[in-house]
Amino acid sequence: MAFPQLLEEDMNFFDTVLKDVVRKSEAMLAMLVEKAGYLIHQSGSTESVDTVTLATLGSNAFNATAFMAQLVNEHNFASMYQQGETYSTLILNIDENLLLVLIFGTQQTVGSMKYYAAPAVKKLAEQLKVASARGHMSLDLCDMDPQDVQALFQRNGSPANA
Repeated sequence: MAFPQLLEEDMNFFDTVLKDVVRKSEAMLAMLVEKAGYLIHQSGSTESVDTVTLATLGSNAFNATAFMAQLVNEHNFASMYQQGETYSTLILNIDENLLLVLIFGTQQTVGSMKYYAAPAVKKLAEQLKVASARGHMSLDLCDMDPQDVQALFQRNGSPANA
């Protein structure tokens, strides 16, 4: 299934959920990341973090580890944890398209992060279902063939000059 097109209401919902996770868990940062590595939304302290690069690297690490898990017949790969000296990361699978990435200080435990993230993951997954149910907009330039620009000027399958 393709990643759904998001509206302002989706982004507002994501903002509310991520702010709630950061506040309750005392995480430094929460990010929604598309599995291809694109940063969708973030909340928390971003002053000392390149969130775009972190989103890409986090997605790549999660995808690589999930593939390794499949190679050893582990098909229930839901999260990945990296423990650091100052900060740690927890990456949680939301659905086939999206990840929740949490950055938190080592004074918090991974268990407490999972506790606060679990309801957020469910809420985010539900909102993605709502966005998917809306269907796709009629014009998405990302999906178009750049070699066939005539398709851009067609309406309902008919050429624009007909």
